[in-house]
Amino acid sequence: LTRCLDLPCATCQGPRRRQRPAQVILLLLAARVCLAPVGHQKGTSAGDAFANAQAPRQGELKSALAAVSESGAQTQASPGRLLVLGGNGYVGREVCKLAIARGYQVTSLSRRGENPEPEDELLAKVRWQKGNAADEGTLRYLVGNADAVVHAIGLLFDKNSGLTNFNIIVSGSGSVPDDTSTYDTTTRKTAFNLISALKSRMRMPWGERPTPVMFVSAAEAGWPEVTFGEQVEAVAPAWLKEYLVAKRAVEAELASSPDVIRPAIFRPSLIWDWTKWDVLPAIPIFNFLNAIGVPFVEKTVTVSTLSKAIMAGLEDD
Repeated sequence: LTRCLDLPCATCQGPRRRQRPAQVILLLLAARVCLAPVGHQKGTSAGDAFANAQAPRQGELKSALAAVSESGAQTQASPGRLLVLGGNGYVGREVCKLAIARGYQVTSLSRRGENPEPEDELLAKVRWQKGNAADEGTLRYLVGNADAVVHAIGLLFDKNSGLTNFNIIVSGSGSVPDDTSTYDTTTRKTAFNLISALKSRMRMPWGERPTPVMFVSAAEAGWPEVTFGEQVEAVAPAWLKEYLVAKRAVEAELASSPDVIRPAIFRPSLIWDWTKWDVLPAIPIFNFLNAIGVPFVEKTVTVSTLSKAIMAGLEDD
């Protein structure tokens, strides 16, 4: 039981490896097999009765212990359960592919709840959940069954920007904002709901590790930290300022609960691949400005590189 419950070992006083609940039950079953009373049949000596009873029980014990071993092997084979908020989006779907390829059990939450590439063998293994991350109850349920979370919900032009029609072009998933699609709701509220759900989740009292949470922010969120960044932001359009307010609020909140959350924040510049024709003309311009040292312009990044970085952050403690 000290092995199952992660209590100190009486011999070495060191922590034992915590087992899954299923393994605890199987180990208790094995103990029951060993400790069950031996029946004494009429006309049979106690020694014979013990010997006759032990033979089948030894077989049961071997079966129970084999089941424990197999359960442990299955547990180790899967890195864990990953929840991707916005898994059918431009970045989210790439994260889903990588996670499935590495053995994760992946659930995606999005408003449409649809596989964006039904022909893709990896994405076919994702559990596609339809729902709104702005609904706290939905997140509480899904977070309760996740070992790690990736927040990849993004919106470039919200309903107040006056540029919502451009989302059809710039959105990697072809997402179209509705009347509730503001930066505050889409970015801040969904992330705050996630953080609240993680804080309210029942945690084991003997050293459960913080939950990894990967958040896709934006390079411009770091403008106050670079030369001339504040001056550039001062003359930025109002929609961009609101966009950055929401991103920075999430960054700050994620960092406020290190006992519950292990955050990794990603601040990409323009994200692209060769099919993203809407941003391709801007890629050499951004990269050139970054190369000559313009402090507030970051080098662009491919969606593949960003997704691999997110997986690295997820797995690197």
